[in-house]
Amino acid sequence: MKTPVKLLSLCLIFIFVSATSCAQEKKEKEQQRRMNISFNNFSNNPDISSGFWTASKEGSTIYISLINSHRRNHGSFHINFSSDDSEFKKTADGFELDREAGVMKFQGKFPMDEGTGKFTFTRKSDFETFLKGKVLSSIDGDKDYYFFKLFLGDVTRAYVNGLKKLGYQPTMRQLGKLGIHDIDLEYITELRKTNYSDLDLDMIVKWAIHGVSLYYIDQLDKAGYGRIDANMVKKFAIHNITIDYINELSKAGYGNLEANMLKKFAIHKISPDYIKSLLAAKINRPDANTLKKAKIHNVTANFIEYARNKGHDSQDLHDYIKLKIRGV
Repeated sequence: MKTPVKLLSLCLIFIFVSATSCAQEKKEKEQQRRMNISFNNFSNNPDISSGFWTASKEGSTIYISLINSHRRNHGSFHINFSSDDSEFKKTADGFELDREAGVMKFQGKFPMDEGTGKFTFTRKSDFETFLKGKVLSSIDGDKDYYFFKLFLGDVTRAYVNGLKKLGYQPTMRQLGKLGIHDIDLEYITELRKTNYSDLDLDMIVKWAIHGVSLYYIDQLDKAGYGRIDANMVKKFAIHNITIDYINELSKAGYGNLEANMLKKFAIHKISPDYIKSLLAAKINRPDANTLKKAKIHNVTANFIEYARNKGHDSQDLHDYIKLKIRGV
């Protein structure tokens, strides 16, 4: 019979593994949602009112690709998106996807494993009426093109009203981006509880595109980077500056780096192992800027050993950078 202590230990391990698994699963689902829509057009505002579709089905998810007939005078596009099969409704000559912003009709067999055919898209006038007065530029430009993006992102009345309650006055372009990148109201609402409560919608979109999560913001705050510029947060995400990376640099003696320097460390791939290898070569600990220059000029521990074998006996990393620049 297991002792109470052993049972408690097993329970704690189970809870930890379960929590880690759930967190990982949530992260994977968030990444999958961001990958659900890709919108590539090869001219400004192409005609998306009709075209051709191909589809495949995996489990309950239908993956659809849309292309036009490559009519040069109407532009061209290639669009991929996915949705649960419960959203689709069978019709006499195919099936359709009906959302608040519009309806897409597909000619051909309802996709089981795969299918192909023609499609048409029609925006809904009642949704356009709803948007008037709530969205800037709601009736300017190519209506079908903008409404198509609202359709793809499944932008609803509730979503638009939610943005308004939060004090935003979105444009049609912003609404389309918010929808396509699956930026929900919960994410925006929670952002307003952080140090970045005044972000505009354009920056929120950029954050979401590059995977700036609420967890990441919280961890940056704990690591001492909770009040850096919003654009710098975006750059941190672009260059994959993780909390683990920040912590490992701190252990290597380079904690509390200025934000821009930390970004440069990541850009030039200055790893804790690289730092340790230089210090192991018995040089004086360099400052962050010198370390960056050494990495740019590919000054390694092997090069320091090579230079010393050539008679250069220095403990200053600057000297080895100069040697490398001179081609020693």
